[in-house]
Amino acid sequence: MMRIAIIGFGNIGKYLAEWICNDPSYDLRYVVARKEIENTNLTNQPIQFRKEITSDLINDVDIIIECANKDVVTQLLKFPELDRAGLKLVIISTGGLYENKVTLQKLKNCEVILPVGAIAGLDAIKAVNDEISSVKLETTKHPKSLEGAPFFNNSKIDLLFINTKQTIWEGKVSEAVKQFPKNINVAASIYFASKCEDLLIKIIADPNTKSNMHEITCEGDFGKIYTRTENKPSPNNPKTSFLAVKSVVSILKNMNSNIKIN
Repeated sequence: MMRIAIIGFGNIGKYLAEWICNDPSYDLRYVVARKEIENTNLTNQPIQFRKEITSDLINDVDIIIECANKDVVTQLLKFPELDRAGLKLVIISTGGLYENKVTLQKLKNCEVILPVGAIAGLDAIKAVNDEISSVKLETTKHPKSLEGAPFFNNSKIDLLFINTKQTIWEGKVSEAVKQFPKNINVAASIYFASKCEDLLIKIIADPNTKSNMHEITCEGDFGKIYTRTENKPSPNNPKTSFLAVKSVVSILKNMNSNIKIN
């Protein structure tokens, strides 16, 4: 039985915790959340609820699932205890990995796993990443899904007054993860699959859309890959696509399957 710690207990963390508790292959040992945990049926489970990540917690589990934010990823990567054989680190806030690329490269023993999250096509992009000449990501979301992004602190754009489809930002992945840390983890995931520093990103706000849409165009000597993924926002958090939650469940299922699709 593999022992698991979940870091972050928002919409994704709660879903995963309930799923893990119902699977006999896994033992949910810890949940780390800074806020008080309320309104959950997990309080009767033999789970240790912590407010901080600690060395003893890391040493006591086989799998760590991060579903908090990129700052927590930065904090987590500072623990030397992470780098041990057999430990699997599942990171949802891939923007945090992008901002800590140097530290990430120093990890030699643990396995870092990136869920496909809210997009399709990462497997194909990774397969041809030595032949890519350009990669573009166009993300379309409802203005409400973009609320709270640091970009708007210094922007003249007011999301409340957007009444038609509008491009609000274009740039590279290095800026995207800073300006839209909770909205554009997909960009960092594409970077790790493609190894393309010149990944170009366009973010569109559309008040008439009912989905979070990500369109990827990848070209090179191999040909062209184009994917479009339209996700329904998670019911409890419009910033999160439900597919992102399910992709972590898929990783856990894959660990116990003798047929693996990578």
